[in-house]
Amino acid sequence: MRAGHALVASVVLLLSLASVLLAASVPGTARSIPQITVTVNVVSVPVTVTDARGEFVSKLSRENFRLLVDGSEQPIEYFAPEEEPAQVLILLETGPAVYLLRGEHIAAASVFLSGLGADDRVAVASYGQAPQLLLDFTTDKRRAAASLQAANYGLGMANLNFYASMSSVLDWMSSGSSASSGGSKRAIVALTTGLDSSGPGPWQHLLERMQQSNVLVLPVALGGELRDTGPRGKKPGESGARPGEELSFAESTRALETIAAETGGHAFFPRKARDFESAYRQIAALLRHQYSLGFNAAAADGRYHTIRVELAGTNVRSYRVNSRRGFLAPPQ
Repeated sequence: MRAGHALVASVVLLLSLASVLLAASVPGTARSIPQITVTVNVVSVPVTVTDARGEFVSKLSRENFRLLVDGSEQPIEYFAPEEEPAQVLILLETGPAVYLLRGEHIAAASVFLSGLGADDRVAVASYGQAPQLLLDFTTDKRRAAASLQAANYGLGMANLNFYASMSSVLDWMSSGSSASSGGSKRAIVALTTGLDSSGPGPWQHLLERMQQSNVLVLPVALGGELRDTGPRGKKPGESGARPGEELSFAESTRALETIAAETGGHAFFPRKARDFESAYRQIAALLRHQYSLGFNAAAADGRYHTIRVELAGTNVRSYRVNSRRGFLAPPQ
């Protein structure tokens, strides 16, 4: 599967099995296996549901959901309930910008890891100029905690390539052994300032990759009180600059919120060290209560298509649904 089209699954039908067995039983007889390749655009939609108090809703079934693409209802081809184990990659920024901040989020990471299910698999990667895998997927949460503690941080002046690193990690999560070793529930928890010094090009590429991927992204913003999101400061995007055009916490906040919205995730902005525990508890609870819907998209037009998930049935009017808001179909 090409990394650029993680939603495209090739289903190979092996025909004429009887003739192959016959050829194998006759010495000196060799026959080729005819193959037909059928391309199906499989789109996965991560979904979480909360009630009026903000608590995650459990025990919903396929019949409780309606899936609309460009406003038209689509049949839900597959459904992964909340009990399905998740595959989670923790992406840790290790550039000089967060060297002095590392204690406030690493110390609280055990709260997140202990809140995951026993069968949930965790990997750890770091990034500064480029991503680096520190620990491959494992159910051993103690190894994951040790890997986070042992991460090396760059010092001095260095470029932060957050957008390109996220694109690379999405490619890795969406293809190859990383995708085949886990179920449909895959997520990236990004511990990051969101700062990027590479310019607008990598941001546009990341945006396209998120629209093609079925991986949930949950950014946890680093920087604490240095990040001015209060009412007296500028609102994200108020400068008019696009992500990648201005190296500021205001623009990084806007970028992190967009990343979460595009993938159906949530962005967290802890202000103080103690706030990380609360954020990590919410993330662990979210992953334990995540559903995954899937449908076969007929479109192969290279265009963006909107997705909306609604709830059906009684006693669901006060519930709130959060899901990815669209997908980019592959070109024909």
